[in-house]
Amino acid sequence: MRKLTTCILLLLLSSAAFKSSGNPELFSAPQAQADTLKTDARDPVCGMKVKKGSTLTHTHNKVVYGFCSAGCKKSFVNNPDKYLKK
Repeated sequence: MRKLTTCILLLLLSSAAFKSSGNPELFSAPQAQADTLKTDARDPVCGMKVKKGSTLTHTHNKVVYGFCSAGCKKSFVNNPDKYLKK
């Protein structure tokens, strides 16, 4: 019973501290800002068309690239120079 009481007390204290900080992002992971494509484009990895408004993007050297899949995006992020030299 004592462990249960201690757990409840810790939970109440932590929630009170969270409410007083006024920062709901305190316990969440930072979210990357997703850019959207402004125009239709081609996936630099496979060459497929990517529609305007897609959020599956990556910015490299201030240029936003769009991707058809998470796999193509991952390949590009790991070695962008390989795909930009095509």
